[in-house]
Amino acid sequence: MSEVAITSLRELAGPDLYRRNAFRITGLPVDVDRRAARARQQQLTAALRVGADVGWQGPSATADEVRAAFDVLGDPRRRLVHEVFAVWGAPDGCECPAGVHHDHDNAVRAHTAALDIEPDDLLAATMAGALPGQWTAAATAWTKTLRSASFWRHLHHRVRQLDDRQLDDSAVETLRAELPLTLVRPLSRLAASAAYPAPLRKHLDQWPVPARERDRLLEEAAEPLYTELESTVRDLHGRLDSGDPDEVVAELRERVNPLLARLEGLTPRDQHRRTEAARDKVAVLLNNCALARNRSTGQYEDKVKNWLTEAAKLATDPETKRRVRENLRGFDEAEKALDQFRRTVDEIRRTRGRYEAASFLRGLLPEVTDEALAAAIREMLADLDAGAPISYRAPSRPSGLRAPVRLHEWEKQEARRRRRAVGVVVLCVVVLVGLVWIMNAAIGGEDTVDIHPAAYGNVSTEIVCVRDRNDWRDGDTTVTSVPCGQDHAAEVIAYLGLREANLSWPAADYDYLAGLARFSCGEQANHFGLTSGSTYTTEVILPDRDVIHSSDSASNYATCLVMRTDVERWSFLAASQQTGAQRPVQRPLTSQKGRDHNAPVGYCVRGRQEPDRAENVWPIVRCDEPHWAEILGYEILRWPPPDGATLRTQLVEEANRTCRKLATELQVPDTYSVLPVVSEWWTEQSQERMYAACVAHREDHQPFYGRVR
Repeated sequence: MSEVAITSLRELAGPDLYRRNAFRITGLPVDVDRRAARARQQQLTAALRVGADVGWQGPSATADEVRAAFDVLGDPRRRLVHEVFAVWGAPDGCECPAGVHHDHDNAVRAHTAALDIEPDDLLAATMAGALPGQWTAAATAWTKTLRSASFWRHLHHRVRQLDDRQLDDSAVETLRAELPLTLVRPLSRLAASAAYPAPLRKHLDQWPVPARERDRLLEEAAEPLYTELESTVRDLHGRLDSGDPDEVVAELRERVNPLLARLEGLTPRDQHRRTEAARDKVAVLLNNCALARNRSTGQYEDKVKNWLTEAAKLATDPETKRRVRENLRGFDEAEKALDQFRRTVDEIRRTRGRYEAASFLRGLLPEVTDEALAAAIREMLADLDAGAPISYRAPSRPSGLRAPVRLHEWEKQEARRRRRAVGVVVLCVVVLVGLVWIMNAAIGGEDTVDIHPAAYGNVSTEIVCVRDRNDWRDGDTTVTSVPCGQDHAAEVIAYLGLREANLSWPAADYDYLAGLARFSCGEQANHFGLTSGSTYTTEVILPDRDVIHSSDSASNYATCLVMRTDVERWSFLAASQQTGAQRPVQRPLTSQKGRDHNAPVGYCVRGRQEPDRAENVWPIVRCDEPHWAEILGYEILRWPPPDGATLRTQLVEEANRTCRKLATELQVPDTYSVLPVVSEWWTEQSQERMYAACVAHREDHQPFYGRVR
């Protein structure tokens, strides 16, 4: 019985709650017997067939609706549900207090009147910030009715009167649990369809439904809005790769912003994490549009800066906020760097003459692929040809100087915060590398520089090209640097701050932070377009173990270098232009060097992979991109295995048990499978390094967005 009652309630729940009531459609009283109901059915069916007037004041109905209404009356389980939403009239044999029927009928009439208000009138009222009085009357009347013991006794009485073996008192208990939700669902759905839903949503507080259930109903009603917004944002992200960012932003304002405004009114972000995540998705899109426009037009002011400022206001996730703010600061810093370059060129003019400075710039111009930088050089050449000193005014665009960043969207699950991976804060000191290396080649020589000084504030602000490959591997990070136009074995491309990662996840261990730094170094190489083949590889210089766990040490950063895989030298700047490429970073999951060399926990595997029983070097991405699996952790295995065996099969079984235990701790849903990634280097000789790499993927192996938990 319970299932039939619940199904009937949910079928009715909506703005047509009373219009679809079987007693209202048929015009019959709630205590009608089967014989009178059959007679009325024959009368209405015949009248509707010929289009005759039956002298009945109920709502207009089709023959199918009339037929469905009489089907309800013929099923006592469904009939009882419809009786709740019909007018009862005066008591007749139920021995109920007269006030029970009166209060119930007041509630039905007030709620019916509220739901019968024309949509335009309801919209006008909500825009004025208040609802028509019928809504307050309905909430008050239904609250009184639901709290009346006599109301529920009447329903038990109706169960006995209907006298059907399919119907028992459990139906009344089902109604007691489900009826409040059925009463407020029409309002939540009206709010979801309204252009201005806040007043309707706030009115839910007047109904006798717990706050948690109200929030659940609102999210249920908001599901189509969430789905449309998320789908549109994904579509616009795809179009941005090959389209015009101005057109993407125009469509965002036309299609996405109204949806987001409705969600903010229906499911406020301070109470609904999915709305918070939706704001973050829009912020990421605006950020990427700003960077794309900057690359294509060379402009920073006006639209680009406005879009980034808007993205900063929308962002809710700390990582997203930080990245957008970093982009805003990056443009300002790059402008200062270009202005410093202008000063350097002017110094050449003053010390060597205008001809030398102009010759230097003309030799540089063919090497520059960025139009904005080329325009700045042409401006300097024009100043020199006119005999004027170089202007130090800020350029219109510092384009090509900072990497475009695809921001990561984290689902906030504070209960499992200690397991969450937090995106590394990449504090990249990227200067005008395309210009500096030529200047160094023209006017510089060998020098010594510490590429990993004790304090981050002392790092070099210029690109550093290292002469010898092993110069820093002896523990002394003071290396011989050469102009990048001369033979060199490595280039410093970024400095990666680890302090904020400690602040965000205090429980992070050395293995995680080291893996995070190595992954982020690979991302920076990607931004320079240095991972398209097997020509280049990366290496990081990490702080000491005691420093890397510090959240306030100025030494807590890593130095990122790029080298050739064939150990050969080269005589040009490899990291000469940031392309903004967003490719996966190839990282191992079972490195023989240790867990600190693996991909970081909480990051994701791009496409479906099969373990290769070696180091399992797989394509790793941030989890806001489509991916096949998420890395859950690297779990130490017990040695020897519990049964004392030393065979590989026992190790694999232990890895399976360990990964299943981790999945249980992290509350990974049953729709995901957890896979232990194994390697052939698991031998008796590597006892101290025995661990399982645990990854989770959908059971159907289809790609997904976000985290598994």
